Amino acid sequence: MTHNSETQGHPAYKCGRLLAVIERIQSLAIGNPNATLTDRYYGSASTAPASVFGVLLRMTQPHLSKLRKQREGLAIALERDLQDAMPDQFPTTLSLTEQGLFALGYYHQRREFFTPRNTTAPASTGGED
Repeated sequence: MTHNSETQGHPAYKCGRLLAVIERIQSLAIGNPNATLTDRYYGSASTAPASVFGVLLRMTQPHLSKLRKQREGLAIALERDLQDAMPDQFPTTLSLTEQGLFALGYYHQRREFFTPRNTTAPASTGGED
């Protein structure tokens, strides 16, 4: 499967990206927890997103608040990542194919976090790869 605009816009793909963003926010706010959100919630988030993401987003707010006080610029960037990853709605369940899209979204977002940003180039509008 290619990394294209149809894939990037799919709710399952966006849910995967969203989980990676939420995990990143938690990690930056509280360091290295014993069990990450992903450790505890990946299975249910990748099969039944509607039942999990409300809880995860509620748990994320205190972490964002802490980051806003400590590193406001980072918090703003992470909130933008959160908004960009948000699907229009959370699917009730995901098929096996959609679970694959979820995994792609999750790992693509994680890769993006670890890829240095080129600060001299204009922001990409997507559609690469």
